Amino acid sequence: MKSALGGREVHGPVRTLVFASFALLLLGAAPAAQGQFRSIPLEPIGELEVEIHDPRPDSVFTGDETSIQVRGGASIHGGVKQLDLFFVMDTSKSLRSTDPQDHRKTGVVRLVDSIPAWSDVRLGVVGFNHRALLLSPLSEDRSAVVEALRTLGRVGTTDIAAGIREALEGFESGGRAGASRVILLFTDGKSDEDETREAADEARTQGVVIHTVKLGKDEEGVGILQEIAGSTMGEFVHVKKPRRLPKAFRNLRTTGVEKVTLRVNGSQRPIAAKLSLGAFEARVPVREGENEIVATAVSLAGNQASRGISVLVRPPGCAELQVEATAGGKPALSVSRRAVEIVFDASGSMGGRLGEQTKLAIAQQITSDSLDWLPPDLLLSLRAYGHRQGREARDCQDTELLVAAGTNNREQIRIAIAGLEPMGQTPLAYVLQQIASDFESFAGERAVVLVTDGIESCGGDAPAAAHDLQAMGPIPVHVIGFGLGDAAQEDLASLRAIAGASGGVFVTAGSADQLRHALRTSVGTPFRVWRAGESEPLARGILGADDLFQLPAGAYRVRLDSRPPQELELQLESGVRHRVVFQRKGDGISQATEREVADYALCEPAAAASTTPAAPRPAD
Repeated sequence: MKSALGGREVHGPVRTLVFASFALLLLGAAPAAQGQFRSIPLEPIGELEVEIHDPRPDSVFTGDETSIQVRGGASIHGGVKQLDLFFVMDTSKSLRSTDPQDHRKTGVVRLVDSIPAWSDVRLGVVGFNHRALLLSPLSEDRSAVVEALRTLGRVGTTDIAAGIREALEGFESGGRAGASRVILLFTDGKSDEDETREAADEARTQGVVIHTVKLGKDEEGVGILQEIAGSTMGEFVHVKKPRRLPKAFRNLRTTGVEKVTLRVNGSQRPIAAKLSLGAFEARVPVREGENEIVATAVSLAGNQASRGISVLVRPPGCAELQVEATAGGKPALSVSRRAVEIVFDASGSMGGRLGEQTKLAIAQQITSDSLDWLPPDLLLSLRAYGHRQGREARDCQDTELLVAAGTNNREQIRIAIAGLEPMGQTPLAYVLQQIASDFESFAGERAVVLVTDGIESCGGDAPAAAHDLQAMGPIPVHVIGFGLGDAAQEDLASLRAIAGASGGVFVTAGSADQLRHALRTSVGTPFRVWRAGESEPLARGILGADDLFQLPAGAYRVRLDSRPPQELELQLESGVRHRVVFQRKGDGISQATEREVADYALCEPAAAASTTPAAPRPAD
């Protein structure tokens, strides 16, 4: 391989990854024409490569993005990922006259500041005069490098070979195995040429590229600096006026690349990327769907190379919301005192069969089992109807509070349920009218769970009775239609109306498993979710139901209908699952929100609907 430097033959391995092998060719020809500094252009010394590092190929963006940041690297030396770089800086006393205002510091510090923070570059500093000193080892700490550069002195003579060898030792002790190794050598004088040439040969053997910058109007030292740059596949720059150093460093073209441009989806007008040490970045427009992004690098010799990736942009995904409660660190169905009355259907129709068992037998077993997982501090009561007289008696007042509200009455409830037989009528309106007296001495949260397989059979207005029950305060009636079979739509509507009139939940259960689930999801405290600025809830649920709501991102308010009510305002983020937990500890109640990444779901209006209607807003 030959360079343009007098046709000198160049040998030895060169490991140059991203930002490596500084092609220190200055932009623009005007300064050189004015004699302020000149550069020695080289022919290509390797194959031009360009890569897009970020975003990764086939990345997916979910949100309102109309543009994305693209970052990558380009080099003519093969490889575009890592760089280990030593600044080898002349600190001889001659700089007092050649660079009295110390523009070398300003220029190199500005170069360090221009390196993108995201690029994988490690920097070190070596100072040399008649001897060399490691001022800062290779490090990602750029502030330490800047501090070392600012402490550069100006004393002694010039030994370029010592500076190169000190940097080579720094690579050996602190360099990365896969990184490009580069020296940026700055001097204003000449040095022993044989020693300098030998040090450059050692660098070439170790795959280290050396770029040289000469300051001063004289030509002394120019030849050897050209030679060591060319022999290691580096570049030489001659800057004649010290005040031009900051601009020269700032305008450096690194890795032999003149420019990088980006096109999206075959756009006619390219976007120019910002290029520094071979690292490039630019913001490009994108549209919903597939986007083809192509980066094209142009070398200083005019060669081109391109690399493309495809990314997907899709609409914002839903935010996800779960609402839970704990008491004493354990899962809870409420954070306040709560009383639930189970109203059990023992009418004659419950003698019908589901498989090998009667509906009553299944309901008895499932309800009895449910007592094991209900919280021990939940006040529970049991009322039955249709259990005392047969249908022929047409007793429309056949209901009884079998077990009064309490926390230590689970076994009593089991015994009472086990003793029921399917016998009489379904006087739902009358039953709901009696419930008021069951709750009159309790001031906390109250709810009714009505398990029934039929509709009102005594001519009463059950929805009106459920509505009237609310005069005592919120008492939602959750209706579980069990074993309804092919019930007519008007029958289902009548049961749904009972729940709706009281702010309760209506669910149907056609099997033992469905009944078990219905019981578990109907005894907890209701909650509602409002979007900021809206008057109607967007989601409704019950503690313990494990509902997962998919909602558009934005500001929301969650209200737990406990006594007293608890509220929490939060910001839901697209693609994030938010777990809101109301926590009871002693007499105090706190709130916490946990976040984790959610699976993508397109946030359509239907996705925001809850599976459970909410309780009415309680009085504050």
